[in-house]
Amino acid sequence: MFDIGFWELIVIAIVALLVIGPDRLPGFARETGRWISKLRRVINNTRRELERELQLSEQTGLDHHLSELDDLIHNAPDQDPDYVAPMQKKNNDNNTGT
Repeated sequence: MFDIGFWELIVIAIVALLVIGPDRLPGFARETGRWISKLRRVINNTRRELERELQLSEQTGLDHHLSELDDLIHNAPDQDPDYVAPMQKKNNDNNTGT
């Protein structure tokens, strides 16, 4: 995630030791670890929630498109009895040679 090398960590540890002090450094490290853990948990939960919402929206979009396609099929001209009867009569007339 971050490109921090070994020597950068040493410099950060020395500065933390000088600023915080040797007696409070272990407690500060534990508290920092807890905050980082909570932050990671929040980020992971947010990521999972977004992925789930995206999957739901994709599924809803697919359902919407399928229902539109189903409506088109049911409302197609060849499904209308008023349209089919004249077309069948015309086809029968062409087949009989009239």
